[in-house]
This record gives sequence, C-alpha cells and structure tokens, in this order.
Amino acid sequence: MLLLRLWNYIRGYVIILVEGYFLEKFVNICIKRQIYLWDVKRQKNSKMMLKISIKGFKLLRPIARKTGCSVRIIRKRGLPFIINRYRARKTFILGSIVFIALFYAMTSFVWTVEVVGNEKVETQMIIDTLEDMGIKPGVVKFRVDTQSIANSIILDIDGLSWVNVIVRGTKLKVEVAEGVERPLIIPKDEPCDLVAVKDGIIKSILVKEGHQLVKEGDTVKKGQVLISGTIPILNEDNFRIVHAMGEVLARTWYENKQEVCLKVVDNVRTGNKKDNISLVTFWRRIPLLNRKINFNNHEKVEIEKIISIGEDLVLPFGFVVERYYEYIVVEADVSIEEAKAHAAENAYEEILEFIPKEAKIVDVKVTFVNKDDDILYADVIVECIEDIGITKEIGGE
Repeated sequence: MLLLRLWNYIRGYVIILVEGYFLEKFVNICIKRQIYLWDVKRQKNSKMMLKISIKGFKLLRPIARKTGCSVRIIRKRGLPFIINRYRARKTFILGSIVFIALFYAMTSFVWTVEVVGNEKVETQMIIDTLEDMGIKPGVVKFRVDTQSIANSIILDIDGLSWVNVIVRGTKLKVEVAEGVERPLIIPKDEPCDLVAVKDGIIKSILVKEGHQLVKEGDTVKKGQVLISGTIPILNEDNFRIVHAMGEVLARTWYENKQEVCLKVVDNVRTGNKKDNISLVTFWRRIPLLNRKINFNNHEKVEIEKIISIGEDLVLPFGFVVERYYEYIVVEADVSIEEAKAHAAENAYEEILEFIPKEAKIVDVKVTFVNKDDDILYADVIVECIEDIGITKEIGGE
C-alpha cells in the first residue's frame, strides 16, 4: 500500500469533483477503459470526489461528455506539479541540489574527536595516538575501522583496561575505562612469601598457607616477611616450600604538613573586558577582530561556538571568542582560626590521594607546630586499617 502511494505521488495525480446524474455510468466506463480511480467518495446523489492519475485525467473528456457529467479539479498532488512549480526558479533548484550535495559530502568526514571516561590518562595522549594512526579531523568516515583503532589504543597506552570507538554523525567518540594498577600476582603453584608493602603495626593476621612470622601488636617494616612460604617440618631438618597466603591487617599512618597563611591573595575582576573574534573554517582560525590587550593583569577565557546539528553532527565552521577580563590583585587578612582550618583541610585532601580505596580510616589527628623562623604548620596524621600483605618470590628482590 505504501509503495502504491509513493508510485502515485511520483507519477502525479489530481483530486477531482464529478457532478451529474449518471455517476455510476461514469465510473463503469472508466473501469471498462482501464482508467484507474481510487479513494472514490460519494458526497451527494449527484456528486462524488475521487483521485485519478494525470494520464487518466486527460482521457476523461469524452466520458464526461457521454454521461453528461462535469469534472472539476480540486487539488493537484505529486512530484510533476512540484517540478513544474519551481521550473522558473532554476537558480533555487540548482542551489538546493548543490547544498544537498555539499551537506552530504561534509557529513562524510570526521570533524571532531571526543574522549570520555579518562581521569589519569591525558586526553591529548589519546588524541596523539589517534593522529599517529591517521585518525584526525578531516579523515573520511569509511576509512575509520573502529575495532582496529580501539585495539591499537589499548595496546599503545598503559593504564587503560577498556576502549570503545564509535562514529556518530561527524564525531568520533572514544570511550575509555582506566585500569587499577595491581601488584604482580604470583601463580598459586609457585612458592612465595607474604611480605609487608609498607610500615605498620599488626592488628590481626589470618594464615591460610605458610608459616606465620609475626603476631598481633608487632611493628613491621616495609619488605619484612609476614608469612613465610618455607615451613619447617617438626623433628626434621627439612622444609616444605609453599605459596604463602593470608590476610594481614595493620594500623598504618599517613602524614602531611601545610603552612598556615594569615593572608589570602585573590584576583578580583574590575568589570573591564575585551573580545577578540576569529572565524573557524576547517579548524583554522581567521582573525576577524584583533584588539590590543593593554590590561596590566588579565584573565583569558576562550568561548568556542561551532556549528552543529544536534550533538553528533558537528561541522568544521564556527567562531571563537577570546575574552580578556581585567583584574586587580587583592590581599586580605584572615583570622588565625580560618587560616588553620584551611591549612588542615588542604593537608587532609592531599593525604587522601595516597590512601588506597580498600583502607579504612579510623582516626584523624591535627596539630599545629612552629618550624623554621616561627612559621606555623598544620600537621595532619591519618590512621588507617588496611591489608599490607603482598606476595613475593622466595629469595626474590
């Protein structure tokens, strides 16, 4: 049914109103002469509306004369009438064709590359890797083998555990997941010791395999053997070598110091600003407005406005506004309590970057000490409970 409608639209058809007392005779003659009618709707006893092809309409005059019916066109539909309507507008038609062709050509390229999901691995490193493979803005989309690109990225860049590359519209999107760096795991069929990965005081120890060398309350140093893979055999001089396994929870401490500053320096904008505007064409900037920046102190903010249709259909055209804000440097005094709290907070935030996610924080101590020409420091010590055991080959470094 849909194909028939499309075919009728391409050929063109008219909606006509037939009036007369012999409508049935009119329809029967049309059928007998193989003139196709459809959507026939009788309005009154002497009126009916129907659709007929352009070719069929040209054959109606003798039939209308024979049956004494009048035929009037109500509407014209189809491609032939549209072409006829715009025949005098050749420039418009040519421009439309050129626009469609250019738009199709422009959307056949990748014009922007987006990287998502990375935190530690730099975005520029991933983009540089893509460029080494020839994948950059301007590459033809059919040349992009997404699976091959994903495999190459994960092999060339350390720290990634998963990479997915997709092309949507004119955008190449690289989705990545970063792997957690794990210590070297020794196979269970190889003998090894369980050693301390850092200093601490033993809180509890659970031996699954091996010979326990430390007990609760012992202070241990980094590299010290906690559970030995060498088990002595009673009443004999021989040993049994195993793969040491167990859980060794220990109290550990992380410390950091931050200077307590009683003065805060801040940049305050004056309200004065200047804009430089550039036209972007195929990622090349053409300056349109280039004003001299004579501010003593200024902050630059770049605003990029690229033409796009939706989120994924990005075109290589747009504008870049470089906005310069003038600011003055303002120095303000803060209270000793505020300065201490700020220093302690900064020290604690830096410590959190070094504490493993599996560790449990049990205590935080903050003290303030004077050092070096009476400079006051916030000394933050964070106590944790964590598993400090790691496998190591017997006799290995």
